[in-house]
Amino acid sequence: MKKTHNVVNVNVLGREYPVKCTESEAEELRKVEISLNRQLNQYRLKYVQLDKQDCLSMALIENLMDTFQSHQEEIETQCMEKIDRLEELLLPHLS
Repeated sequence: MKKTHNVVNVNVLGREYPVKCTESEAEELRKVEISLNRQLNQYRLKYVQLDKQDCLSMALIENLMDTFQSHQEEIETQCMEKIDRLEELLLPHLS
């Protein structure tokens, strides 16, 4: 079944960005929009000397670091599960 795409206008710090997404992604996209604007507004309040571009850059770095760390943890968990499985397979043969 072919997915239909909609265009959702995402507002970031007062600017609209058209984003193509499926209907099921639209709700998540709105949550991302709210979360990002909340994060950017917190930066703007905390670091009043920074302009919008600096705040966007800081949010990008923070969010990518979170994503990277989460991905690393996922990889580590998968590796540990594989090691555990290998141990289970090897132990009967080592006794």
